[in-house]
Amino acid sequence: MSKPFVLLVFLFLGTGLYAQDDAIGKFFGKYVDDNRFTMVSVSPKMFRLLAKVNWDTIPADLKQTVTRLHSLRILSTETTPRQFYKEALSRIDMKEYEELITIKDKNDNVHFVIKESGGIIHELLMIAVDEDGFTLMSFVGDIDLEKMSRLSSSLDIKGMDGLKNAKRKNK
Repeated sequence: MSKPFVLLVFLFLGTGLYAQDDAIGKFFGKYVDDNRFTMVSVSPKMFRLLAKVNWDTIPADLKQTVTRLHSLRILSTETTPRQFYKEALSRIDMKEYEELITIKDKNDNVHFVIKESGGIIHELLMIAVDEDGFTLMSFVGDIDLEKMSRLSSSLDIKGMDGLKNAKRKNK
C-alpha cells in the first residue's frame, strides 16, 4: 500500500471517530448558551489533574476510575422540564444505547443507558425529569459501573444512586 493511501485511511478513520459525538453533545450544543440551563463540563485535563490529587478519603481503585474518565457533561434546567425531557429523548438515538435502569413513577422518569463496545462501557448517560427539573448527564471514558456507583456515593452526586443495583438488560 502506498503511504498516501494509508494516510488517507487514517484521516477518514480519525474523522469518523470525531464525528460520532456522545449523546449529550447532540443536545448540548443547542442549549449550551441558553440562560435557562445550568451547564457543567469537566474536561479530560481536569480528570488527569484530579488523578494526581492526594485523596485521603477516596480508595485507590476509585481514584483509578477517575483517571479513566474523559469527560463529564451535565445540562439541567428547571424551566419546562418535561418539554426538554421529551426533546432529549427524541433527539438522542436510543438505539445506540443499551438500557440499564429505567425508573418511572407519577413524578419521576430516570433512564440510565450505556454505549458499549468490546465489553467496555464508553459512555454512561442519565436522562432524568421530575416536577422540579430536567437533567442530562454524560460520563465518557472507560467506565466500570460498580466503581462509578461507589465514586458517585462518595461524592454525593444527585441522581446517580440508581446505579447501585445496575444490571444490563438483555437486548
